Amino acid sequence: MAVFPYESQWGDLACNAPLIEHGADPAEYFDWRADGYPSVEEYRFWARHVCGLASLRSVLRGWFSESSPMYDLVRAAERHGALVRRDDTVDGLYYRPFLVWARAELGLDGEVVEHAEAEEALRLIDEDRVFLASVSPEIRYPDRPNLRRGGHLVLAHRFDGATVTFHNPSGVRDTAEDARLDVATFARFFAGRGVTLRRVG
Repeated sequence: MAVFPYESQWGDLACNAPLIEHGADPAEYFDWRADGYPSVEEYRFWARHVCGLASLRSVLRGWFSESSPMYDLVRAAERHGALVRRDDTVDGLYYRPFLVWARAELGLDGEVVEHAEAEEALRLIDEDRVFLASVSPEIRYPDRPNLRRGGHLVLAHRFDGATVTFHNPSGVRDTAEDARLDVATFARFFAGRGVTLRRVG
């Protein structure tokens, strides 16, 4: 069974809690140049929007032992229309263009999942397939009430029928790497959509 290394969307897990809980600048905790960003401004902008690409990079590292700089992935996602920058925000991750890119260049295939119950979607996970699930970023605090579903992507990589194990690119402490939730709790945050990925060949 593949092991999927954890990826923070800010480049290092050490960034997550200081930023999320104290408003710290993630550039104080991570050398953004290592991820190919041309400036600290580009890093600060894009790192807020690359939860899906952080999940993708975890998959690429797990299946292919590859780790492209995050900014290279950002530019490729833009070229394929999977991410669309609009002034001070980003639209996406658009699943269908994302899969076109994955098939053409990354050695991956998959399917878009829509209008699914949590358990139905999680049962798609197996030894050869993972699930990028759309959840609320509030999932990092599962003991608190949530106000919405969706808006953030996590990498669900193991499901035992009762508990899902996932990497949350913006998680803190035990809700970041290999976070575990029961189906009912996960379902509170799940938007009923996402995209599966499997290795081709």
